[in-house]
Amino acid sequence: MALKSYRVIIKGIVQGVNFRNFTKLEAERVGIKGYVMNTHDGHVEAFLEGEEERIKEMLASIHIGPPSSRVKEVKLYEQDGLSNFKDFKILR
Repeated sequence: MALKSYRVIIKGIVQGVNFRNFTKLEAERVGIKGYVMNTHDGHVEAFLEGEEERIKEMLASIHIGPPSSRVKEVKLYEQDGLSNFKDFKILR
């Protein structure tokens, strides 16, 4: 199956609620590589790389988020090419 890459912007109550750690654990569970980080404008940005079905599963989790979060919007941007990440990281 072909690999895909997406940049994802998550808006809502997503900082200070364990969202990055939740995203990392979910990515490791479903087999996604990339990163997640807080943005300066209060959102969370993730870069997801993996098989399409695994990315869909990951996005379903992101739409829900951890219990204390409130996801209001998820913007998805397909990326050209692959970055060939070796794992999934939380960036600071």
